[in-house]
Amino acid sequence: HLLGLNPYFSGELLGRIPFFDLLLIGYLLPGLGYAGLAWYARDKRPLPYVMALAVSGAVLAFAWASLTVRRAWQGENIADWKDFLQGETYTYSVVWLLLGVLLLVLGSRFHAKSIRIASAVLVFVAVLKVFQIDMSNLEGFLRALSFIGLGGVLIGIGLFYQKILSGVGAASTAPTNPTEQQ
Repeated sequence: HLLGLNPYFSGELLGRIPFFDLLLIGYLLPGLGYAGLAWYARDKRPLPYVMALAVSGAVLAFAWASLTVRRAWQGENIADWKDFLQGETYTYSVVWLLLGVLLLVLGSRFHAKSIRIASAVLVFVAVLKVFQIDMSNLEGFLRALSFIGLGGVLIGIGLFYQKILSGVGAASTAPTNPTEQQ
């Protein structure tokens, strides 16, 4: 689905209804299925098996999000011969950063280091994209907004980790014996 059957490369039409289209059944539903199976199998199957399921689910979800952005800007034909619009280029950065922040929140909520690492990878990819692609392709307001938004997200992530790390440090230095609290 990522190469041979990808509508970006094949030029296949996605369907008239925006959410209920080929991207839903080809990318999002299988991605959610892989993620759910990885969650279910985490204590029952070997770690490499679970990791392969989780990575497959993450890749499919990322492909769905990216192709959905393309669909939002290009319509039901998202073929690669169409040029990228400036707003589309900016929207990829926003969506990838939002996915990275969502993964960070989920990783913290479920105490899953692997999800937090996936978040870091996705944010790193978005940072690279902003500096390599947005810097050369965006102009004026969108370029400034791209860098300001990236800076805001990175500051927010830094504050989030600072809160987590200070909470961990405070929890480890807190007295465990009730008589020490007096």
